[in-house]
Amino acid sequence: MMAKFEEKTFESYFNIELNRRASIYFPFGQVQEGGIGADAAAMSGSRRIWRLLGYPYFFSMPFDGIFLREVADDIERSLDMHVKNIPDMKVNLLFQYKRPERITTSRGREWKHWNKSYFRYDIYQKQQALLEHIAQKFGNHVLVLYAAPALYDINELMEAKRQNVIIERTNFRPAADLNNHDRNTYVQAGTHSVACSEPEQLKPFDLLDTLKKIENIKEGNNRSFIKTFSGEVKTMISEDSELGRAFQEDMAEYREAGLDRYPLLFSMLTMKTFSLLSGVQWIVATDPYQGD
Repeated sequence: MMAKFEEKTFESYFNIELNRRASIYFPFGQVQEGGIGADAAAMSGSRRIWRLLGYPYFFSMPFDGIFLREVADDIERSLDMHVKNIPDMKVNLLFQYKRPERITTSRGREWKHWNKSYFRYDIYQKQQALLEHIAQKFGNHVLVLYAAPALYDINELMEAKRQNVIIERTNFRPAADLNNHDRNTYVQAGTHSVACSEPEQLKPFDLLDTLKKIENIKEGNNRSFIKTFSGEVKTMISEDSELGRAFQEDMAEYREAGLDRYPLLFSMLTMKTFSLLSGVQWIVATDPYQGD
């Protein structure tokens, strides 16, 4: 039986909690959802979106909307100021969220590994190949994880949200661990997994502890960190046999609008397009402020 809540609901609650409990930067597209990353020629009439991006106007003035390409200079400046003022970025996180099944009878193919109710999610090989490629290409500069809740219904999810323990109730698995497997199974978060079809026991993975221990190995500032990673992702996904053509077509519109003249904006649009096509969310772990 599939978990009785939508994957997007889990993703949203998980991200809210992660933002509260870790030094995390949610890049472009998270707070501006719906206004940016849609269409270079799209007009957004949302005052809130454009105010977040620093575009000047007065609430008393008529506001019919603004074309993205017309305010690219303002957006670039706003992004540049923002990334300069956040803590140092140290590693890219790519999350593939999964909505699991709960298996409650001995007819489940993996029952023999647990002999009690367990959770299971499928691993799609084309997506897995992309995640493995990313993990191999970027090494210590990226953490590529599957995230699946050990929760079954919406009431359990809401209770975990109220108690601020969604992370503790989530099973994390590095994508590299699931090479050559079709499914991953677990009984609860914080314990080992058994990946199948050739059974392999995988040790527990603690996300928050891992983030604390990651050393800042990047070179340069936050601006170069984003530009370098997005540029390498662009090269990699452009060569992908499944997603390359769609990615190039989507990005062509931004180039035609001249937005590639704006390095940070274009980098964010690149990662936004990558996320939309791959279903993988990009987040950045940062060093917390070391102020007085």
